Amino acid sequence: DTVACVDPEECARVCGAAVGCSNIAYPKLVVELMPSGLRGLMIAVMMAALMSSLTSIFNSSSTLFTMDIWRKLRPGA
Repeated sequence: DTVACVDPEECARVCGAAVGCSNIAYPKLVVELMPSGLRGLMIAVMMAALMSSLTSIFNSSSTLFTMDIWRKLRPGA
């Protein structure tokens, strides 16, 4: 009942969304069903995915800054 609901009103009351609490499904699976060694591995995997996404965002941001802003401030650079 925590992750999915039959009644949309119940889901909206408990989760804040009529479709269910799908944002906690994966962490709940990892915490409740996996042994402790695999829990640590899955947390490391999730952190690695997060760091990879952040690296891409930082790279895109620096490229946008360099090409759009810095070139206008210093055309000869």
